[in-house]
Amino acid sequence: MAVVKLLPRKAAPSQGRRQSMEDRLDYDENPEKTREGKLISSYMCSPETAAAEFEAAKAIYEAATGRSQPKDRDETMYRLMQSFKPGEVTPEEANKIGYELAMEFTGGRNQFVVCTHEDKAHIHNHIEINSTNLECDGKFKNVKDSVKVLRRINDKICFAHGLSIPEPKRERALSQGEERAVQNGRSFKERLRRTIDSRLPGCKDFGEFLARMREEGYEVKYRGKSLEFRAPDQERFTRSFRLGEEYTEEKLRERIAGQDRAAYGGQSEAGQHGADNRRTESGRQKRTADKTAGSRTAGSRNLDRKVNLLVDIQAKLRAGKGKGYERWARVFNLKEASKTINFLTENNVADYKELEAKTEAAGERFDALSTRIKQLEGRMAEKAQMKMHIINYAKTRDVYAAYKKSRDKESFRSQHRDELEKHEAAKAAFDTLGGKAIPKVADLSKEYAALLAEKKQCYAEYKAARQEMIDYQTAKRNVDMILGMGEDTRKKQQDREQTEY
Repeated sequence: MAVVKLLPRKAAPSQGRRQSMEDRLDYDENPEKTREGKLISSYMCSPETAAAEFEAAKAIYEAATGRSQPKDRDETMYRLMQSFKPGEVTPEEANKIGYELAMEFTGGRNQFVVCTHEDKAHIHNHIEINSTNLECDGKFKNVKDSVKVLRRINDKICFAHGLSIPEPKRERALSQGEERAVQNGRSFKERLRRTIDSRLPGCKDFGEFLARMREEGYEVKYRGKSLEFRAPDQERFTRSFRLGEEYTEEKLRERIAGQDRAAYGGQSEAGQHGADNRRTESGRQKRTADKTAGSRTAGSRNLDRKVNLLVDIQAKLRAGKGKGYERWARVFNLKEASKTINFLTENNVADYKELEAKTEAAGERFDALSTRIKQLEGRMAEKAQMKMHIINYAKTRDVYAAYKKSRDKESFRSQHRDELEKHEAAKAAFDTLGGKAIPKVADLSKEYAALLAEKKQCYAEYKAARQEMIDYQTAKRNVDMILGMGEDTRKKQQDREQTEY
């Protein structure tokens, strides 16, 4: 399982913006923690020059928009911390997962660097995201629910990679007074839960459910997001969400819709909690369920079409999960098995060998695009680095000439160390050209722009290829689990097929 945190970065009080970014990136890119830099990946920037490229984007943003923030409010980068359960992933896998997380969280609109540290028992990623976007016309918006969105994305990616995800939150423990009331049969909340559980099955819609509760003698108050009930002998109303997570208005609506959808194949996420309820097949119920599902956003509908991994129920039960988990997991597995069959049908996969072939082909296509993107990133880094050396050389030429003429070179160097080191680094880079003419900054900018355009095109294909690979890999794992096709079983089947022919 991977745990994530989102932390905004600001310049240190005693440092400039760029120096602060360089120091933090230097810590993240520590060779001793990242296997000499082999566990570092980046998007639209080079890890070696990321701070300079981040700073350049911010300078362009400020010049183009005329907007800037005081130093104490200027969020220069956003840091994602992603930690994995010990022994669950390799460092290389962790880096790929971190790259996927940052890419989906930013939507490919911001530069970032992913550094995987293996110096502790738990492998973890330090991901630094440039707060200024690639177009240099806006900033990353760290809205109130950004962390919740990040965690949902993280769970989805980990699930797709076969990693464990955090278990659903446990119900809030009852107070001592509530426990005594339950034991003595005087708990209004426990009585309300039982009434809801008995009257909700078979409801055609939410309005019928409320009508049934009124028939039981409950007074119902329903205003916007507040759903409240009061028994005849009760002084105050009880809000439904106080009863537990399964009794919020949203969950109650899902349970009603889930009864109908379960009757039609259990293909709705809402059907997880209503599988044990009485089911009917009237056309009006179908329309009601469809209407409820239609209120979701387009993004949620797209997520529902994706195939998720089946749950290993027995393993979870051995770990101490109860009957509630088993009931949820069985309904979840029915839903995902149905999705898997639909996925295979839509993609014209007729037999297991064809599924294996398409899964392998999807993986190869993804790997090829990943390799090409890495190549483009390398060439872009070279162009950006050479451009930086040319600019630094021009800026420090006069200082270097004065240094050559000075009589006390040691004292002069101590006063102008930074300029001299940049000049000497630029000269060393020019020496690697092997006598070729130093390129012009304008030409380097054009070449960089062409590489960037190709990389954007490749990335669009990369996203589609990644999703296709995940879908096929997930479908294949589900088929293996459904058919009991472990490694030994598949080998025996292949041997049997070879013998027959």
